[in-house]
Amino acid sequence: MPSEQCAYNVPMALDPQTSRTQGLQPSLALARCKSHMQDARRFTLGPMPVEAFMDTFLQVACTDRDDFLSPRNAFNAVPERADSDAGIYEPLFLALCKGTKHKSRCPGLVFEETIKRSTRPSRLGYAKPHICCFTPKHSEIVDRADMTLRMELGYAEFIIQVARDPSFDYFVDPDPGADEDTLAAHNFVRSVTNDHSHDKDVARAFGLHLSFVTEIFARQNRLFLFTVSLAGSLARLCRWDRSGCVVSQAFNIRERPHLLAEFAWRFSKLTNAERGHDLTIRMASPPEEKLFHDTIKGYVRDQLDADNVELEKALSTHYQPGHVAVVPVHPQDSPEESTQHFLVSRPVVSPLSLDGRCTRGYWSVDMSTKRVCFLKDTWRTYARIGSEGETLRNLNNLGVRNIPSLAIYGDVLEGPDGTAQDTQTDQFVDEPWARRIDGKDVIVHRRRHYRLVTHTVGYGLQDLRGTEELLHATYDAFVAMQDALAKDRRLHRDVSIGNIILVKEPDRPIRRGYLIDWDASIRVDKKGAALQEGRAGTWSFLSIRMLDLSHAERKHTFEDDMESLLYVVLYCALLYLPHRLTKKTLTFLYRGFFDELHDVGETVYGGVGKNANSANRIWTRRVHFSSPALQEWLDTVMNYHSPQIQDREKYKGMWEPDKLDAFWSSFLETHELERDNRTVNKLSMVSHYDPDSPPTDPPTPLSPSPIPYADFTSSSSDIDPDEGPERKRSRLDYAQSARPRSPAPARGSRAAPPTDVPLRRSQRIRAQQNVSKTAASAAPAPPAGPSALRKRGATSARSRGRGRGRSRK
Repeated sequence: MPSEQCAYNVPMALDPQTSRTQGLQPSLALARCKSHMQDARRFTLGPMPVEAFMDTFLQVACTDRDDFLSPRNAFNAVPERADSDAGIYEPLFLALCKGTKHKSRCPGLVFEETIKRSTRPSRLGYAKPHICCFTPKHSEIVDRADMTLRMELGYAEFIIQVARDPSFDYFVDPDPGADEDTLAAHNFVRSVTNDHSHDKDVARAFGLHLSFVTEIFARQNRLFLFTVSLAGSLARLCRWDRSGCVVSQAFNIRERPHLLAEFAWRFSKLTNAERGHDLTIRMASPPEEKLFHDTIKGYVRDQLDADNVELEKALSTHYQPGHVAVVPVHPQDSPEESTQHFLVSRPVVSPLSLDGRCTRGYWSVDMSTKRVCFLKDTWRTYARIGSEGETLRNLNNLGVRNIPSLAIYGDVLEGPDGTAQDTQTDQFVDEPWARRIDGKDVIVHRRRHYRLVTHTVGYGLQDLRGTEELLHATYDAFVAMQDALAKDRRLHRDVSIGNIILVKEPDRPIRRGYLIDWDASIRVDKKGAALQEGRAGTWSFLSIRMLDLSHAERKHTFEDDMESLLYVVLYCALLYLPHRLTKKTLTFLYRGFFDELHDVGETVYGGVGKNANSANRIWTRRVHFSSPALQEWLDTVMNYHSPQIQDREKYKGMWEPDKLDAFWSSFLETHELERDNRTVNKLSMVSHYDPDSPPTDPPTPLSPSPIPYADFTSSSSDIDPDEGPERKRSRLDYAQSARPRSPAPARGSRAAPPTDVPLRRSQRIRAQQNVSKTAASAAPAPPAGPSALRKRGATSARSRGRGRGRSRK
């Protein structure tokens, strides 16, 4: 068993409004699965020959195979196809657990049927992997944990996900005897629609696999991950990293059992680093954890003027007891300087995408200075000239206002020779076995693990307290935009709600706005246009011009950033300030204005709603804000940007940086703005619900976890008891939720819009019945002991072969 220590079970970012895990609402699982599947078509390479897959990714130095269990007839009990997934994973689990006193399938590791630890296994949002591989220690931790938690994904070494029929395989291998022309035209990914029940089963099966991979990356510090996908008795091996995925050829485990047996045995011989873990991070000692807790708590108190219960709740978004880690950052700009170490706990941003930058952002504590900092752990584009750290350092030196103060940055290095952590999927793009997807060659880019630390730490713009803070903070961001252009000829190109933070400072009563995340920034030419063509930024806030069909040939300008800032103010006003719109009308406006997306062939575009609004205010004219000053500001700035016919002469030539600055600065000086009129306006997410999930009873309450130490628990369940659809979805709703995710990378820490999800009628009835029963009961029943939660099979057999699964009562 590997001796290196890993930091498992990373806390997930919380929604500060609900204190639930951010971005993993169970009722929206289908929408996430479809989004992941759409993304996977961009970055999946295959089918790689199975032997080459293992020789490339699972090289083992061990020559002693005395503990290798013979694969002969190992998986004959697994049928070619079955009536249910259980018909595949149950005999597979028994076969994997088989062993003798000295031999087993995966020596030193154990398998668990983790699907049976799901409270609602048939619903996508509550499902867990069919089979997980753990270390024995972690298996015990998971076994004792509350089943409503998703701790399995925080400790899994690899997973096996099953579909009941070979036709549910998401991938299609070419005929071995195909000629070159046929191979060149072959499409590796199955075409899936939403109109056929079989296609929907295929999409749900592999979409769930993708969701589990995404969540494992979010709940662990990983560089890459192995998984196994089974469709009936056909298996594929997969290797995932932040560039994409390499998928093996399919093989029948009944006919070629040695391949799966070899994979499991080789995996058991890998070190933690070879299994994909990031060994640069270690768990903090108790004194280090106390330093983090006390320092962060003091900073939260100063920023929010909070105390007691409010302070503890605010602290929980940055700190989870027992889960403080030490993260090193190597100085890239000054190699002669020593590595600095930072304490982190719960991130404010968790990576919920499979590929790309996959940023994890933390409030951190510098161990040498005891100062609170912001640590950004991300995967930068390897080929990009100039990193965000270099950009920030230059902007700081030029005196650009209202941007983060740089502390340190550098690539993540590992091992005694200081090797950089890079992705590997990109190395196989030109392999002869790599097939096309959707008629196109798959293009995968190399990425490098990177960390950046700044001294500027604050709260997201979505935490604004009122109109005053919104307009002052966004004006601060506008000042930063102007300074960067004037002093460095640089555009930000990703002005969004997630890239403006609020920081309380002693010299002003209103929190200052800082424009962060300069990773997408670019310099401009003499005409003020970006040096490179193409779209960049967060989809909801892109300008009309950059959302257009011809975006690929267009260059970003400062006016595009100004328009994005206007949309940030409107977005915040609609979701966090008082107005008269109903939830239904607000949701309709939000989707038509901010979320609209269309595709024509290979081109994705939007902006139709924004363009229509610029012409006749078709969306915003129905909004009446309670703040007259806010209404005046929005009406005026929208007229600056796109005046109505009757006002074109009056506002002609007003959409210029200096004119907008003159209006905005004067407006803030002459208008009295509301300081504490925050109102959270929730959106309905009914159209994103899964129409095929069977109605099930809510999870049965369990006894408290018998684990006394907080390291093994989560501060918040991922289960949302209030999630449930209001009505059945129409075909139109289903089509809207199936739209592809924005091709423009969403950078920064944009929070999801607030949602309001009511209970089903049946859930309300059950809740009322439970209340009546509770009231009629004279005394509560004693809590069930640990043994009542679930019965275990032979505990010593999971790795030695005598186990026959587990049952639950």
